[in-house]
Amino acid sequence: MSSPLVSIGFPVYNGETSLRKAMDSVLAQDFGDFEVVVCDNASTDGTEAICREYAQRDARVRYIRNETNIGVSPNHNRVFELSRGKYFAWMAHDVEQLPGMLSRCVHEMNLNAPPVVLAYPRCEQIDENGRPIGQTVPTIASRDPRPHRRMGTVIRQIDYVIQHYGLFLADALRRTRLNGSYPSSDYVLTAEIAMLGEIREIPEVLVRRRVEQRNGTRSFLNDKQAWFAWLDPKLKGRRFFLRREDRLALEYVRSAFSLPLRPMDKLTCAVTGPLVHYRRTFPNTVRGWRNKLGHLKHRLVG
Repeated sequence: MSSPLVSIGFPVYNGETSLRKAMDSVLAQDFGDFEVVVCDNASTDGTEAICREYAQRDARVRYIRNETNIGVSPNHNRVFELSRGKYFAWMAHDVEQLPGMLSRCVHEMNLNAPPVVLAYPRCEQIDENGRPIGQTVPTIASRDPRPHRRMGTVIRQIDYVIQHYGLFLADALRRTRLNGSYPSSDYVLTAEIAMLGEIREIPEVLVRRRVEQRNGTRSFLNDKQAWFAWLDPKLKGRRFFLRREDRLALEYVRSAFSLPLRPMDKLTCAVTGPLVHYRRTFPNTVRGWRNKLGHLKHRLVG
């Protein structure tokens, strides 16, 4: 059985309300040489029935159901590990691929051979009623030949990680550490990809993403323990002492030394990552350390 050119990884949990629309948008693409790998994270709604229906109807859809909920990050990694294509894209139940999205991304990747490792289109973000919310997503594209410069662009610019709905070079993704089980690990993964090659942005809106105020990371911003457990249930009840900003800085350093880069590039990226990161997050960093010192002072005085 020959491998498809493109694999679309579709991790899903309780997505019945919009799953059909997302799946239809993929299967209606004018580029057909792809597979859809669906990993159902032990959904408790009608997701399983919907996925099995699509898998029975279209041979390009492979459905895998996890026996238990393994967490968001492991499930995102699993769909990639099960994929077979030269190119890979993530998908989600609250995302819609607009007509021509796959063919445009495949053309961009084929037109620009490696060192291009990611080509993604612009994204229109909409509210729960389908109305555009007007939030722009800064570009993370970079053709700079220097890994630390491309990494710096990602860390400086990244916000909503809609770029993962574009096409990755699968061989490049395999060199990364994929998604980690800590908040904003997708920032780190994107920085790792940037260190491995060029990133191109297609100047067309070819993806639409619904931003739900009550779902995803927005619902965990004030509850670190719940955020970690959502990412990976194995971390439930664990205590974590590093702030998100400090953990990301540490992971950028680890990324630099984990990738197959030249020694000087490893060193330059290891310095660039935390430097750019803290420059961007400086106000939050100062506020965080003031709070820590205040709590320490209170404990010592009390």
